[in-house]
Amino acid sequence: MRLDLHGFSIHDAWRFFHQWVQEAQKDNTVKSVTVVTGQGQIYDELPRWCENMSFVRTVQPHFGRGAYQINFYKNRRV
Repeated sequence: MRLDLHGFSIHDAWRFFHQWVQEAQKDNTVKSVTVVTGQGQIYDELPRWCENMSFVRTVQPHFGRGAYQINFYKNRRV
């Protein structure tokens, strides 16, 4: 699954990301997602957004700078 937040304001990106990633995690077949952020503020903020999500295992840069791969714990509830 892939989410493109390029062009969103920080606030709108956070709201959309938070809702989207929780829905993705609820689908037990989804092990990871790619989030395209661009190279600005959203890229810098996204790892912090994931810190309090207990179901997020790792957040790693993907395709160089401008996107992240987010991996979920198996069977972890939101």
